[in-house]
Amino acid sequence: MEQVVLRKLRQLALDYHMLPPGSLILVAVSGGADSMCLLHALLTLRDSCKITVAAAHLNHQLRSEAEADEGFVRDWCAAQGISFYCGRADVAAQAAVDGTGIEDAARTLRYAFLADTAAKIGAARIATAHHADDNAETLLLHLIRGSGLNGLGAIPPVRGIIIRPLLTVDRQEIQDYLRNCGIPHVEDATNCDTTYTRNYLRHEILPRLNALNPNLNQRLWESACQFRQENAYLDKQALKLLGSVTQLPREVSLACAQITDLPDALSLRGIQLLAQTLDPELVLSAAHRKAVLNLCRSATPSGLIALPNQVVAHRTYDRLSLVQKQSESGSFDPVPLTLPGVTTVAGWQFTCERVICPAGKFNQPRTFYLCLPERPAILLRPRRSGDCIALPARNRKTIKKLMIDAKIPRRLRDTLPVFDLEGSVCALTEFGADQAFLPRPGDAAWRVSAVPLLIPWHSGSPECRHLF
Repeated sequence: MEQVVLRKLRQLALDYHMLPPGSLILVAVSGGADSMCLLHALLTLRDSCKITVAAAHLNHQLRSEAEADEGFVRDWCAAQGISFYCGRADVAAQAAVDGTGIEDAARTLRYAFLADTAAKIGAARIATAHHADDNAETLLLHLIRGSGLNGLGAIPPVRGIIIRPLLTVDRQEIQDYLRNCGIPHVEDATNCDTTYTRNYLRHEILPRLNALNPNLNQRLWESACQFRQENAYLDKQALKLLGSVTQLPREVSLACAQITDLPDALSLRGIQLLAQTLDPELVLSAAHRKAVLNLCRSATPSGLIALPNQVVAHRTYDRLSLVQKQSESGSFDPVPLTLPGVTTVAGWQFTCERVICPAGKFNQPRTFYLCLPERPAILLRPRRSGDCIALPARNRKTIKKLMIDAKIPRRLRDTLPVFDLEGSVCALTEFGADQAFLPRPGDAAWRVSAVPLLIPWHSGSPECRHLF
C-alpha cells in the first residue's frame, strides 16, 4: 500500500494539475521536517509523474544555526544528485528599511528569491511545504483577526506557479513519513516560542480543538475549499455588476452609482477588487471599505479617504477614483509650443501644422484653429490665478470657474496646459481656442491637434464632452 503522504500528495497534485509531465519543479527547502518531507516525496514520485526536481534554500541570516542549516541542505542534495540553488538575504536589515516585521520581510525576500531562481533555471512550478496544520492555523488566524471569505479560504493549493502539494497532509503524517523513510531534518527552536501568535495557536489552542474533533484539519480544509469557491463566485458577480470601470496606470475610476446601487455584500467586495487593481497585495480593512462606500453615498460632492499602500479614494461629483499618490502629477514646468511640430507635456501630445481654416464648426476641444501673428511664441503652462478665456459664443469666464462647471477634479485642474501668447490666454486644452484668436474660414491658420496620453478623469458635462 502506498505511503499516506505519497497518496495524498499524488491526489492533490492531480486535482489541481500541480505537476505537468516533463516539467522542472523547484522545491523550497529550509531543511526542516516539512520541506525535507516534500523534497523526498517529490523525488520518490518523479519517475511516475515524469518530472525533474531541484532544491532552493535561502539563508535568512537570522539564527546562529543558519550556516549549519544551509550546509545540511546542500550536503543532502549533493548526496542525492539534486541540483541545489542557494541565496542569502539580510532579513533584519530589510525589515528595518521597509518598516515591517521580520516574518513579513523574510517571506517577501524568500518568494522573490524563489521566483528569480525559477526564472533562471526554467522551473515550471515552485513547490512549498505548507501542510494541513498550516492551513488550519491560517484559517483560524484570519478568523480571529476578522477576515472575510477571502481570508477564510486560508492557503490556496495553487497561486500562479506556486504549488502546495502537502496541503492535505497532517504534521503527524509528515513526522511518520520521515521516521519510516529515515529522512534527516533540522529543528528550528523558534517554532516552540509561544510568544509568536501562530506558535501559541499551534501549541496551546489547536490541540484542544483537535480533542473536540480529531478530524479538525480535514473539516477546515473542506471549509476553506468551499470558502474559496464562494469567494471566487462573488468576486465574479461583483465585477459583472460594477459594469464599466476605467483603469489607467495607477488609477481606477467608476460612477458612484455603480457601487451604491449594489447590495452591501457586493459593493464592499467591489471596493476591495478596485483597490487590488492598483496593488494586488492591498487588503482593505472592513472599516476602510465601509468608509469608501459611505463616501460614495454622501450628499457632499467631493471628499477623499487615505487608504493603505499610498492609495487615496477620491469622490468628485458623481465619480469615485482610487489613485496611487505618486500618480497625481500636479503641476508641470512650462514648455514652448513647437510651431510647426509635436510637443509633449503633462500627459498630452500637441501636433501643430500650418493649414487653411475650413468652413463649418472648426473649434473643437481636441482639434482647433488659431489665428496668430508671424513667428508666434506660445508657452504651454499650468493655469494661473485670474486666467480667463472667452470660448466661442460665450461670455468670458475664469478658467477656474470653467473647470468647476465642467466638473474636472480639483487635483487635475493644473494638468490642463494653457496656451499663453505673450501673457494672453489664446486656448485651453480640452476646451479649444479663445474667440479672439479664431481665424475665419479660408484664412491661413495653425491647426492644433491634442491627443491625451493619459485621460485621468471623466465628465458628463457638455462643456467637457470629449473628456470621456
